Amino acid sequence: MQSTHMASQQITEEAVYLCTGNPLPKDIEQISYWLLNEPFAISCKRISEIKTRKGLALVDIVREVTMFVFKIKMPADVRVQLINEMADVEYRLTFGCNDKLQLGSLISAFTRARSALVAAAK
Repeated sequence: MQSTHMASQQITEEAVYLCTGNPLPKDIEQISYWLLNEPFAISCKRISEIKTRKGLALVDIVREVTMFVFKIKMPADVRVQLINEMADVEYRLTFGCNDKLQLGSLISAFTRARSALVAAAK
């Protein structure tokens, strides 16, 4: 709170997130939307842009998107597979693996989940 107060005159939710460097909830919702709805190349481009523009770390994005996945409705088997794959991405990021490769891995996990959701709907 002290850091947020020193950085901005008003203490708001957005100011706290900006001060701590965590992704804003609205950014996580937007990233999750891209992951669930956009083609691979577009998702990759947009997530890379938001990471650069807002100075976000991929590991923070993965952690927050994981929490978002717990909140949305999907079949349990798809959710388990997706969370498993995101855990693998987070694990590799903690060991210093390449961010671009791990972003691709994250997007491909969602692409597989999306395919499973479509197959389950038939």
